[in-house]
Amino acid sequence: MTPPKLPLRFLRWFCHPDLLPSIEGDLIELFEEKTSQNKNRFLAYLYFTKEVIKLFRPGITKKLEGSIKLNSYGMFKNYFKVGIRNILKYKIFSFINVFGLAVAMSVCMLIMLMLSDQKRSDQFHEKKDRIYRVIGHTSDSALPYASTAVPLASKLKVESPSVEDVTHLLKGVGGDVSYNNRSQEMRGFFTGPEFFNVFSFTLEEGDHETALKSPQSIVITSSLAERLFKKENPLGKIVQFSDRNLDIIGMGSKDNLPVDWGSFTVTGVLSDQGYSSHLKFDVLVSESSTKKLSLEKKLADLSDNWTNYYSCYSYVLLKPKSTVDALMNSLNSIVKANYSEEVKQVAFKLDLQKLGEISPGPFMAIPVGLRMPIEAYYALGAFGIIIMLLACLNYINISIARALTRAKEIGIRKVNGGTRRNIVYQFFCESLITASLSLIMAIAILSFLKNAFTSLWLNNYINFNLQLTSDVYLPFLTFTLIIAVVIGLYPALYMSRFSPIGMLRNTLVVTKRKFGLRKALNTSQFTVSLFFIVTSLVIYNQLKHFLAFEYGFETEHILNVPLQSNEYQIMATELSSVKGVSAISACSFIPASGGGNGQFLREVGNEKEHLLFTLMSATENYLDNLGLQTIAGQNIPARRTSADRFVVINAFAAAQLGYESSSEAIGKILEFKNWNEQLEIVGVVQDFQFKSLFEDDKNAPLIIRNRPEDLRHLNVSISSNSPMQTIEQLNEKWEEIDPIHGFKYEFFDEQLASMNFLFKDIVAIIGFITILAVVISALGLLGMSIYTTERRTKEIGIRKTLGAGVRNIVLLLSREFVLLLGISILLAAPLSYYANGFWLNSIANRIDFSIETVLVGSTILFGIGLFTISFQTLRAAKQNPVESLKDE
Repeated sequence: MTPPKLPLRFLRWFCHPDLLPSIEGDLIELFEEKTSQNKNRFLAYLYFTKEVIKLFRPGITKKLEGSIKLNSYGMFKNYFKVGIRNILKYKIFSFINVFGLAVAMSVCMLIMLMLSDQKRSDQFHEKKDRIYRVIGHTSDSALPYASTAVPLASKLKVESPSVEDVTHLLKGVGGDVSYNNRSQEMRGFFTGPEFFNVFSFTLEEGDHETALKSPQSIVITSSLAERLFKKENPLGKIVQFSDRNLDIIGMGSKDNLPVDWGSFTVTGVLSDQGYSSHLKFDVLVSESSTKKLSLEKKLADLSDNWTNYYSCYSYVLLKPKSTVDALMNSLNSIVKANYSEEVKQVAFKLDLQKLGEISPGPFMAIPVGLRMPIEAYYALGAFGIIIMLLACLNYINISIARALTRAKEIGIRKVNGGTRRNIVYQFFCESLITASLSLIMAIAILSFLKNAFTSLWLNNYINFNLQLTSDVYLPFLTFTLIIAVVIGLYPALYMSRFSPIGMLRNTLVVTKRKFGLRKALNTSQFTVSLFFIVTSLVIYNQLKHFLAFEYGFETEHILNVPLQSNEYQIMATELSSVKGVSAISACSFIPASGGGNGQFLREVGNEKEHLLFTLMSATENYLDNLGLQTIAGQNIPARRTSADRFVVINAFAAAQLGYESSSEAIGKILEFKNWNEQLEIVGVVQDFQFKSLFEDDKNAPLIIRNRPEDLRHLNVSISSNSPMQTIEQLNEKWEEIDPIHGFKYEFFDEQLASMNFLFKDIVAIIGFITILAVVISALGLLGMSIYTTERRTKEIGIRKTLGAGVRNIVLLLSREFVLLLGISILLAAPLSYYANGFWLNSIANRIDFSIETVLVGSTILFGIGLFTISFQTLRAAKQNPVESLKDE
């Protein structure tokens, strides 16, 4: 009976030649015995294989020439013992090494988690390798368009033989869906039944083939179904939908007057859990519903509009044996045959993007949703690599400084027969221990970074789910091994090249040239650190400026309440009866929120260029409610016949129109550039900040008119000492009037502060980067100071013996580091000044950035540098010279 060949070959490969005959004979005999007893060849094979594996251990394995000895278990055990002892012996420096690497590793691991999270997107689709999104390019846009023209999908399906199916998602679904006096806000797309042929979204209820076939049919997500129907089965239920043109992404302030789209039947419930997709929606409406809505003038008919390439997203499913080139030929033919000359003038062309490359993918114009673009990953990846390399350099600096004190140990190892390879193994074992400890600490730091990152305001829209799943552990371990090799390679090769005699006699000669690169890198570290310090100070001061900004109107004790399709006059009358409410006004958009409609106007009969105004609708008591003063003429007129013809402008608009005084503007007639309508100026109000702080300052033209149909927000002034009690009563009153829409409110001052959340996120991220860069730079400086003091120990002893004092020694040791800091400041100061001045110029309401901020940052950096080296230089200066000279 022949034993299994593969285990037998393995045995003959590793077993020592002197032991192989007897061991092989015994194993074959046992194999034949097991086979004859059990009559089961498979079990005998398993038994033989198990016994071979058990024999693969030190004492039986043979020596391999020219490589690591497999039976050198004791030697490696000794390496790890010595490594652990060295780590425990130099606790402070070991902690610096481990902590520096752990911080840098945690940042890199966070980036890996983010990338892994985005890479999981859209991987659940069965046909993902054959799905492509059609994108557009124009010469007047630096970014490609994620959107396309509406008729493209049907044209592709008919004319391209390489296409198996095509689906598209039409924008324009966003409003309130109601059922049994319950209402929910929802956003989504129009699409057809082919959507489920292309994508692998799962329907918990309903049929994929018919769910989006009939007009007035909708498929809702399971989350929306739970909120709207509670425990009822949604399938077949009739709901009412009022469209408000809400943005699909959910960040825009667009909230138009509601348009009743009628009743819809729920034909499917789509699961929105357990997978990740770049498509985010609450509802899918059958595309056949658009015909009825367009006939009723409730929706624009774009079914044959090739000029509008902003309104839908097209996805193509290729046939299994078709090529991308064939599909591209079809796209080029469609562009040539159907697109207008106006579109062709901007060099419009179509392209394809693989489904797997959408997330993460490049920046796109008209995105289907908010995702972190691939450019951000490139930037984060570059930052992570730089931080990691700087941390590795710091480890190398400190390791070499410590290794010079271990010269005798290395010399003794060499005298006793240790080869250069043995020394390299020793240092690699120590670097592996350090990297492993750093990994453990990095995972602990990573949990903090994850919570901090996911709590950022921006994550409400990007929706990172940074879970430590099984697919990230192998990259983490691989990353750790790479770091161990990187940090152990240079110290191992550097220290193993010296002769044992020089090590034992402490006569190692180290040229300064060898460390020129390291000094340059250390200088670069502090240059980067100063740049981040100055940038952090500038961003922080800019944030403080925003938070303390004087908007020119009252914000305290005012609630801004979205009308949510309700009529202003009814709501104002009912809510005014609540005790504690002193006044209620209304406006079309919240000042300083970035809203408003821009129109070109000029004075009738004037041949000057039209002036761009922002139009605001507001009630007659709006200015008084916000504490705004009219400086000429009268207030906003009360609503009556043609009252919206009479307008109030701001003082800046009066000046821009060419009037020497505000009172001169009263009675003047303005006309629109684009249509035949005239407005009469009846008042001039003081300038106030009505645009976003990022967008523009208060010096912009404004027109205020009284148009109730444009009102979107109530401004409720509360005079009660118990505002929360008043809010509860407002909520009760609201529910009596409108039981469908919930009562929403924000305090005006808090709402304005919340508009700076993105800037706060930037401050947090840049602040963290700054701390990280400074800590790593300080560790690098500490490594150099350790190396310098270790190298010059005997020189310091001789100088002290000859009468040098502590002050002289400290100045001597610090001179080199102060020079490095000075060079860093000279390099970083102009870079920080011009770079920060460049981005500040893009903000209208910016701080005055002066050289003083750079000087403050330089002082901070210089202080950190001196503090870092002070302990080491003082320690070396106070050392007893006898200790450093006794072995001479």
